[in-house]
Amino acid sequence: MAHRLRSRRGSSIIEVGLMLPWLVFSFMAVIDFGLCIYGLIGAQDAARIGAVWGSANSTNANSSGFTSTACTYAKAELSVTTCGATGPLNVTTATSTVGGLPAVKVTVTYNVNLLGIPLIMPQSLSISRAVVLPIRN
Repeated sequence: MAHRLRSRRGSSIIEVGLMLPWLVFSFMAVIDFGLCIYGLIGAQDAARIGAVWGSANSTNANSSGFTSTACTYAKAELSVTTCGATGPLNVTTATSTVGGLPAVKVTVTYNVNLLGIPLIMPQSLSISRAVVLPIRN
């Protein structure tokens, strides 16, 4: 009877040992998926907020203040301290015409650092979202 009990305990340890890498991989994949969704939603919201501000303040839409303001909104939305080409967050703004009407375009690019496993899962992901809104007169 004691021999059977010991062999069952040993098989349980082997089963846990075989399943543990898969559980860790699944846990990391869920965390990475959450980080990607957070970055996607944050970048979309930041681009929308910047475009709404540029649309409402059409006199400032061509200035560097527009880019600075859109960058400030994006930093607050994504909880990032720097905004620019060197950091994880980059915001570009432009004016154009859509259907013959003047419009503003805000593009937010956010680099998400992931937990990724080398050669299996990526270490980072670049998410870019753009919003175009007509300028309100």
